[in-house]
Amino acid sequence: MNIQEKYEKLIYYFKEISKVPRNSKHEEKIANYLCDFANKLGLWYIKDENNNVLIKKEASKGYEERKIILFQAHTDMVCEKTVESSHNFEKDAIEIVENNGLLKAKDTTLGADDGIGVAYLMLLLSDNEIKLPAIECLFTTEEEIGMNGARSFDYSNISAHYLINLDGEEENTAIVGCAGGVSVYYEKSINVEDEVENVYKLSISGLFGGHSGVDIDKGRINSNYLAAKILNNIENVRLLSFVGGNKDNAIANVTEVIFSTSMKNLDESLNKALEDIEVTEADKDLTIDIEEIEYNGKCISIEESKNIITLILNLKQNVIEYSKDVEGLVESSGNVGIVKVQNGNVLVLESLRSSVDTRKDEIKEENNNLAESIGFSIKEEGAYPGWKYNPNSKLEKVYIDSYKKNHNAEEPIVCAIHAGVECGMIYEKLPHLDMISLGPNVKDVHTVNETLYLDSCKLMLKTLLDMIKNLD
Repeated sequence: MNIQEKYEKLIYYFKEISKVPRNSKHEEKIANYLCDFANKLGLWYIKDENNNVLIKKEASKGYEERKIILFQAHTDMVCEKTVESSHNFEKDAIEIVENNGLLKAKDTTLGADDGIGVAYLMLLLSDNEIKLPAIECLFTTEEEIGMNGARSFDYSNISAHYLINLDGEEENTAIVGCAGGVSVYYEKSINVEDEVENVYKLSISGLFGGHSGVDIDKGRINSNYLAAKILNNIENVRLLSFVGGNKDNAIANVTEVIFSTSMKNLDESLNKALEDIEVTEADKDLTIDIEEIEYNGKCISIEESKNIITLILNLKQNVIEYSKDVEGLVESSGNVGIVKVQNGNVLVLESLRSSVDTRKDEIKEENNNLAESIGFSIKEEGAYPGWKYNPNSKLEKVYIDSYKKNHNAEEPIVCAIHAGVECGMIYEKLPHLDMISLGPNVKDVHTVNETLYLDSCKLMLKTLLDMIKNLD
């Protein structure tokens, strides 16, 4: 089987798993699919209570003495869709659209993050023409909501020396280190007051959104922050509801607020709020509407409404600071990904990231002090460690050589990133592993514009197979 046939098999597997629902916390169907896949191939496998799946394949003849390689990808995907879409992520297949060498999905996220990684592992497990040492393929769950699968997995069955993670998103870039992070929940229950007059609806849409780690330095507007900034310029605001964002690790791009105010001319307040907001090309379709509406519902007091707005505006967020050691690398950031204020119940959820654990803790303490001072309770979830760079990595050297061989001697980028990857979680459990994270070009992940580049998938496959051949 030549490389074209292997590539076609790779894309076949990707399209097949795109038929299987795999929302975070609901990976049982894809886990069972992978177990059936392993069983049909006669391969050893286990599935744990969290739907993590480990499949092992023995070494090819002549490769028995080589060091074992662990390949790893996550099975869950971020499930975003357009406002108009009726797609049900719990039962519907992703509708893939192929055009000019690109794969996208109709009105939803594509799931190439990390479905294409899963497909690479399936190809390696199924294709007996590929000469391999013994390999272990780990398919983890809940990566998109805190890497809980990688955190909970029992690694006692892992014997590998190398780890190749296939959750990368840029073909010319290898990741060799990452930031740690944590999700922080700020919550409060407030007594609601009598119904009010002069009720308005503020709607923000048309923003691009994106990944709260790798896209945080692109200047994209967070709709939750923008809504709070607008409300902060309106007198005597009483909140009835505030709903914005779907994921703490996605930059919020749609927010709707129902509020009351005695002010009549809101245009001046809106214009003032926008004075220092820079709208990038990505956010050029920003739409802001404020309209008076008929609405029956109870409101929060002016004081408590102000406290909520103050928290959203003053949590440390966006790029907090850049690395002093690596030019252009974000060291610390925050993203107010979700705000829900309904019937007096308040939730503000922020994702904090930093490549320096002590700095992350300092920022968290500053945020927590503010929240506590205005009566919010605080809880943390999904904390994950960073992954320390290994300057003596054999994998890194082999990757560079293999990449250059398949890209006309072009030098790849080898870097640490400001995002959590499961390598950090695995590194905490198996610090002896020589690790690297790779992948083909996948653009605009976590959005309905997510795109997989097919030519890049083939080149990544060539590089990966060459790396395997040259690892001893």
